[in-house]
Amino acid sequence: MIEDADELAARVKRINEATERVRGHAQSADGTVYVETDARGAITDLRLSSYAREHDPDRLAALIADRHRVAYTNAEAEAERIFTELSSEYQPSSFGPASRRDVRGPGRGESGDRGYVI
Repeated sequence: MIEDADELAARVKRINEATERVRGHAQSADGTVYVETDARGAITDLRLSSYAREHDPDRLAALIADRHRVAYTNAEAEAERIFTELSSEYQPSSFGPASRRDVRGPGRGESGDRGYVI
């Protein structure tokens, strides 16, 4: 059972490390806005072209918000894919079948955070 616990702890660490490296990207069609986010939705890179000020401020704000949403959606999907792939490799021998039902993915933490809970 200790081997399973050690294996589970190592798997959780790999999942967390892998999902923390995930980034989602989105760029506007005209190249005015580029947004990069992590899997929790934090903006990690925001670039505005030199001609971004030519847009109406409300239009530019809407464009940034939209590209943020798309980048975040992309990052979240990739994190979910990684989580599913890495967590499905774990086959507990001592924890029994109920432990498979207790594995939760992104956004399913009891505290309301968007962390990965196993």
